[in-house]
Amino acid sequence: MRRTLLPWLLALLPALLWAHPEWKEASCLGVIDEQERLALTVKFDVPSFLLGQLPKDAPIKELDALMFTPGRLAMSVEPGRKSFLAGLRLEADGKPVTWTLEAFPTAEQILAQSARQGEADRYPVMMNAKLVAKLPTGTAKLVLRFPDALGTVFTNVRKGMEFQTVMAVAKNEPGEIQIGDGPARSDPKTTVQLLADGFGHVLPEGWDHCLFMLAMFLGATSLRQALGRSLVFTLGHSVTLSAVALGWLGHPGPWIEPFITLTIGVGGWMAYRGTASNRRMLLVPAAFGLVHGLGFAAAVSDRLKEWDNGSIVRILVGFNVGVELAQVTVIFASAGLLWILLRAGLPETKLRRTLCLAVGAAGFGVMAWRLAGLAGLV
Repeated sequence: MRRTLLPWLLALLPALLWAHPEWKEASCLGVIDEQERLALTVKFDVPSFLLGQLPKDAPIKELDALMFTPGRLAMSVEPGRKSFLAGLRLEADGKPVTWTLEAFPTAEQILAQSARQGEADRYPVMMNAKLVAKLPTGTAKLVLRFPDALGTVFTNVRKGMEFQTVMAVAKNEPGEIQIGDGPARSDPKTTVQLLADGFGHVLPEGWDHCLFMLAMFLGATSLRQALGRSLVFTLGHSVTLSAVALGWLGHPGPWIEPFITLTIGVGGWMAYRGTASNRRMLLVPAAFGLVHGLGFAAAVSDRLKEWDNGSIVRILVGFNVGVELAQVTVIFASAGLLWILLRAGLPETKLRRTLCLAVGAAGFGVMAWRLAGLAGLV
């Protein structure tokens, strides 16, 4: 039992370390002409999309196999084109609009672009797909959704000199664009959707949240204390989102990723040492919540400016309640697992310290890898 415990906790680490760090966010430029035609150009990392993975998660080995296995890239392009077209959805005043895909990268173009970038910088391969849609006359509001494998897409839609909307459309999030004189209406399902998104932000997507909550639980003297630390983290989420809504904060840079894993490492190390006061242990989840909340805040910052106060309240409540529910689930699951292991006769102090050390090592290890990626060393 003891021999298998530590490898089980670090099972996620190799996959993270093999993921290529030079990923870039997708972007989109949309132009509406006088004939109400919407021309959309989406620039994205093509190889990772063809693998069906987010750019930041696509492992180098899988990318190499896709690009350099004879015939595999050519066979992947057509399914990728169909998946791209199926995942890019547009609604005009609540009614679906059909896209026409005018251009999508071919296997030859992808390989040629990668070769031009050179061996050291062969990934990502950022290329364009171009689409056109005819909007109904008098359209007041557009809702744009991108394929999940693109992740967050920074989007700019404009119509002559009349208007321009810039926003970050996150995975599983619709981008809402007001182009007519009709009043923008909030979605009555916003609270439910954001609650589900908040829960999914931790389970199953947020391995970093889970490790951090595990560290907070292991370093606490009681279940109540662990739940309090989880609540502090969620309050950090709310503070960051409120600051963005008020225009005090902008979009975070790539530094946010290593900073998040630093917080995991610090949390695990403090829990391992067991010498920090409860007040000090509250500062770590507070900082984690503030920083990690920037990712969500940036994704909806432009929409916040257009929504009424009631919609903003639903965002703050719905998403963060979903996050808190998922974190509580992680804490109770950790408590249940610890109880089972203690019933098996394992010494509690040694078990807690081993788990804390594993969490800290994972956090610092991934932080070092991400910093090396930002510096261009890997």
